[in-house]
Amino acid sequence: MIKRLFYFTGYRLSVMHFNGKELVGTSSFEPTDAGLEKFRAYLEQTPNITGKFLVDVIEEDFRKEKIPHVGSKDRKAVISRLIDRYYRASQNYCHSEVIGREKSGRKDDLVLIGAMTNPQLIQPWISIIDECKVPLSGIWTLPLVSKAVLKTIKADSGVVLLVSQQVNSNVRQTLFRDGKLISSRQSIINQDMDDITSIGDHAAPEVKRTIDFLRGQGLVAGNEVISIHILGGDEQLLSLKNSFIPGERQTVTIHRITEINEKLGLKSVGEKFSDGIFAWLCISQNFTAGHYGEKKLFSRYHNKLAANAMYASSLLVLIIAALITEGNITKVLENERSTALLKQEEIHYKDLYSRKFKDFEEVFENAGLMNSAVDLANQIKLNAATSPLDFMITLSNILSDDSVAGLNIDKVEWDAINIEKKTNRVMKANFTADQPAKHHAVVTGRIDESEYNYRASVAQIQAIIHLLKESPRVETVEVLKMPVDLRSESKFSTESGVEVKQQGERRSTGVFSLEIVMKEPDRV
Repeated sequence: MIKRLFYFTGYRLSVMHFNGKELVGTSSFEPTDAGLEKFRAYLEQTPNITGKFLVDVIEEDFRKEKIPHVGSKDRKAVISRLIDRYYRASQNYCHSEVIGREKSGRKDDLVLIGAMTNPQLIQPWISIIDECKVPLSGIWTLPLVSKAVLKTIKADSGVVLLVSQQVNSNVRQTLFRDGKLISSRQSIINQDMDDITSIGDHAAPEVKRTIDFLRGQGLVAGNEVISIHILGGDEQLLSLKNSFIPGERQTVTIHRITEINEKLGLKSVGEKFSDGIFAWLCISQNFTAGHYGEKKLFSRYHNKLAANAMYASSLLVLIIAALITEGNITKVLENERSTALLKQEEIHYKDLYSRKFKDFEEVFENAGLMNSAVDLANQIKLNAATSPLDFMITLSNILSDDSVAGLNIDKVEWDAINIEKKTNRVMKANFTADQPAKHHAVVTGRIDESEYNYRASVAQIQAIIHLLKESPRVETVEVLKMPVDLRSESKFSTESGVEVKQQGERRSTGVFSLEIVMKEPDRV
């Protein structure tokens, strides 16, 4: 299956397509008006597959902070204040994670906080991706992705400075301690675009400045040994060996990019720079959340996942229903065979009646009874079309709309009913009756709105109810449980015209329940 990566290096954007571990296509776009329009045309003319976004820019900052060891809720509050202090202008492009704990004293938590300090750099590209309705699964930063290569180069313990070059003009230096990112810096180098054989002369001074800074900040102790691991192309090996000399406080290991490609099984990713390695490491993370970006930016991707999950659930329900009703299916098959035999008998009796009316009057009456049996079997077959599969597929199609975000369906309780026309009385479905067998279900799920945002929770439920009511298949929708309740006893009516009654303690769980009555498929 083809996977797509949008790779931004601070100036131009590259779009890379991977088929497994093979890079099968690359396109680059300049950050000019013509380049942006070319990018828009590319998205409109190519298959609309899911994509990931990888950034490797100078405008990124990482810092290690100490915070008290507290519960998760208090920890989030402390980290939020730190982000507000350092990166107020980049709230939606910040990342934080606990990377350890002090071994002495108060045993405070060690937290890594990072941010893209100039997110406007990628905004034109993100806007076009959103306008073209491309499902974007997340935004990743290369320094954090690069820790995935440490195990391959056997550098996942101790103090490690990873030096790599992704584009001609920059060198990335990332500090790890026992596989945890501590700091990262990208340096601009004045290297000839057509000749990269003198990379050591340009990179070595920048790495020395970075090490002096790390020791000066106390991120690496003055007498602590740093293991420098450098990723280089074959043309660069001689220059790197001559410029990077091991010493008392540093060791040097140079890794050929071609050897790393072979260890990872990568094909056609290039051997000049290491951008192809990190691109594949990013795109191969199937279950890892991105580092940057506002949640609503990825709602289209999550809606797509929800629709796929709903479809898979409907298939599962069908399989379970088939197993449970195996005996009923056998009876239906027998009924169909009996119907055919009865039809033949009816024809036979009618023929006898036409030839010998008086002698076969009683037989004629029996033929009428058999004709009624045939009609009854047809009625059963018609009503049997009201099945759990039909309901689940219809519900999935309705709720896969882009306007519904952060919706999780946990439980569906389905049965078939008849509604008596004169009294509107609801009864358990009688598949032999003339009345249509309709769908009746209680759908329980969750929304991701904040527990303090009552209006947003009600608005999201209203949006779901509105979508359901717009469907010609849905007859009625009733709210059994709202995701939020502000009073001990409450009765209110939403803008969707649905009255909601709730009693109990004040609570906010995000859980809701809807009772849905849906028409049978053949009478829409």
